Amino acid sequence: MKKIAYSLMLLFCMHYYSFSQVGIGTTSPTSELEIETTNTGIPALELNPQSAPTGTVTGQLAVIGDKLFMYDATRTKWLSVETTALQYGYGTSTDDQTLYFGGDIGYYLAPQDVSGPKMPFNGTIVYLTIESSGGNASKRFDLLINGTNVGNNSDPTLDGRFNLSGGSFTRTTFNIDFNAGDYITIRAASNGSAVEDPAAIIWVKWRE
Repeated sequence: MKKIAYSLMLLFCMHYYSFSQVGIGTTSPTSELEIETTNTGIPALELNPQSAPTGTVTGQLAVIGDKLFMYDATRTKWLSVETTALQYGYGTSTDDQTLYFGGDIGYYLAPQDVSGPKMPFNGTIVYLTIESSGGNASKRFDLLINGTNVGNNSDPTLDGRFNLSGGSFTRTTFNIDFNAGDYITIRAASNGSAVEDPAAIIWVKWRE
């Protein structure tokens, strides 16, 4: 009987602690884990740098080298918590032309620049949006890495060819890798009518 009572008490305690909140420096945590800090000059949390661990679920964190990474189980890779936005634009009617990195620097003042920003680290394109002020709603755009089309792919997360719908395009599921030293550009294709004032943003995360 004592063994049964002890087992029940142990089970109750395990259930309580597995679902209770934990506070460090506080007795009334407001989240599952809370670290209450004071102005002692000591950091509240330290994650030691490590080589890329084996990720299993989204939300796992690791400091790899000098960057904070989170494991993305959907894309099955470690991606930086930091996100970098690359902005492109063309401030006039656009047809079969590469968008300027950083926006239109003057259609009549400078030749079209077909290069893009050089990537300092390995990374992954994760999001992309395009907005235009008018023109052909079905205008196609092509994503290029080092001047080469990423190309059409039946998997939309890897597809480098996409069309505006109602003057807009948004995809938040991209999973297109690039390497350090690559440059990224985006180009309005020659199909259909010209599109007016297209502006695009490509969001990238660094990849481990």
